[in-house]
Amino acid sequence: MLEKKRDKMVKFLSEVGMAPVIPAGGYFMLADFSALASKVDLSNEAGTLDYRFSKWLSKNKKLQGIPPSAFYGDEDKPLAKNLIRFCFIK
Repeated sequence: MLEKKRDKMVKFLSEVGMAPVIPAGGYFMLADFSALASKVDLSNEAGTLDYRFSKWLSKNKKLQGIPPSAFYGDEDKPLAKNLIRFCFIK
């Protein structure tokens, strides 16, 4: 059941230009959005790049992602700058 939902999310994210990281288990998936970052205007948002992209995605595309840098300490936040986390359980 989850594999079908996961595969649907992988297909969707790939089609819109993100690079999904396919999980072997669970119901969360990371995606690299760096190919899209230059195509959207994030200048009106504050915070790290992943927060800004997440806010833009929510406001403009009605799709809520989770900025993974929220789970990192301050010195490691740059590791998540081009990533966004999605849940595909529903």
